[in-house]
Amino acid sequence: MLRLPEGMGRVWLMRARGMREVEIAEALGISRQAVNKALKDARVKLFEAFFGLTEVFSWDIVRVNAEKGFMVARGKCLDKNVRVYAFYFPGKGIRAFFEENLPDYVLEHAVELGITRKPDREELIKALES
Repeated sequence: MLRLPEGMGRVWLMRARGMREVEIAEALGISRQAVNKALKDARVKLFEAFFGLTEVFSWDIVRVNAEKGFMVARGKCLDKNVRVYAFYFPGKGIRAFFEENLPDYVLEHAVELGITRKPDREELIKALES
C-alpha cells in the first residue's frame, strides 16, 4: 500500500495538524516553496491511492479529502451495501474500515488531525459524511 516518502509525509502531517506552510518551512529549515511542492505531491499521491482502492474493490467514491487523508466510499460486502472509511496513516499507509467498525486508534488519529474534536465514533462519522 502507498506510503508517502518520509520527508513528504512529515510535511503532510504537519499541515494536516493545522500548521501553515511558512511555519512548516521554518520548523524543518526548508523553503516555503519546498513545502508547497511536497504538499501538492502528497495530495496527488493520496488521491491516486484512494481512487486506486475504489477501482480495485469496485467501490463508489462519496468523498475524498487528501488534505486530512481520508476517503468515504460505498461498497458491497456479502451482497450488502456498506460504507467504507479509509484513512492514511503516516508510515503505515492506508487502512479501510467498514461501517462504524472504527478502532480507537482511528478515533485518536481523527482528533490529532482535527477531523473531530473528541474521540467519538458518531462525531467522526458525522464529520466524514458532511
